[in-house]
Amino acid sequence: MFTSYSSARVPPTKITAMGTENIICEDTEIQGGSIHFGGSNIVHPKSKIRNEAGGAIVFGNRNVIEEGAVIINWSSETLNIGSDNLFEVGCVFEGLGMGDGCVIEPKARILPGASLGDNCVVGAMCKTFERDVVPNDTVIFGGNNDRRIQTARSKEQEVLHTKHIEYLKDVLKRSHPAKAGITQTIGVVS
Repeated sequence: MFTSYSSARVPPTKITAMGTENIICEDTEIQGGSIHFGGSNIVHPKSKIRNEAGGAIVFGNRNVIEEGAVIINWSSETLNIGSDNLFEVGCVFEGLGMGDGCVIEPKARILPGASLGDNCVVGAMCKTFERDVVPNDTVIFGGNNDRRIQTARSKEQEVLHTKHIEYLKDVLKRSHPAKAGITQTIGVVS
């Protein structure tokens, strides 16, 4: 069970989703302030998205948040999550922001105050430092959280991510009810 460490009262939740292609499963825990999803995001059952200090969380397009993944905004500022990111099973993201095309592997942890550039990978059970600024194309791996630079994201990776989302849309629509109370919008949200 998730425990809130905030002493402040969590504000009421307002969830908006761009278009109708987002799949946000009913038994997802989403709480606190304003949470906005771009298009074609997938939020699996048993994942948690929390605003602990009232700052908004804004997701780009085509993000996948798997079972048991936890995303927390501890700040009163907006947490921006780019597009085409993958939050794998049991990972925890408590950072200030994330670019596009990142992968947070199972049980990896992005500590408070950290931010990820584009095309970063945080390996299974690895973590960032607090207030860490991880540059584009960085891979964090191994028991010592070693780092290296990888090549730019390939077209094949983008195609595979798109196929993954299409598959999940099909499976989750058939097997999990959608979360109620989400405002679907068409066009630009101001």
